[in-house]
Amino acid sequence: MWAADRPLRRTRWALATGVALAASALGLSTATAGAAAPPTCALASPGLVGSVYGAKFGPVFSETKGHVTVCSYASTMSVISVLVRFQTGEDRADFDASRRQFDRRGEHTVNRPGFGQSSYSVVLGSGKTVTSTIVALTGSTELLVTGTGPLYKAEQLAKRVLANF
Repeated sequence: MWAADRPLRRTRWALATGVALAASALGLSTATAGAAAPPTCALASPGLVGSVYGAKFGPVFSETKGHVTVCSYASTMSVISVLVRFQTGEDRADFDASRRQFDRRGEHTVNRPGFGQSSYSVVLGSGKTVTSTIVALTGSTELLVTGTGPLYKAEQLAKRVLANF
């Protein structure tokens, strides 16, 4: 590895870690309803993520714990990180509680119609340093898509993942 590549790799890792930690904070729900297995990262392949974000992504890092599956993607060439998170066994009360967590942290949520039964978005940062998130409830599954870049890209990926349900 070239020495000049190290800061870029560290920045990508830091962004991916930050996105993963933010999404993990939403996993505080103790809902246990529903026995369906969680969706898999196959619903959001690196190729699909890359086609939406306009970048090439390495292999997906996937982790499933109980009703939660987290799929993490880091671009191979640029500083783009994407996280797709599925949580099954969710109901409207759980969904509303996770939204309140964003709002309590000062991360203003906005209603986003057209994604499942209910959805909202959050955009943090400005300029080249923007992290956009969309969270949707469909059936008893909450889908969270967050990535570095404009909101429309997170929305496109969410729509494509939801179409694969």
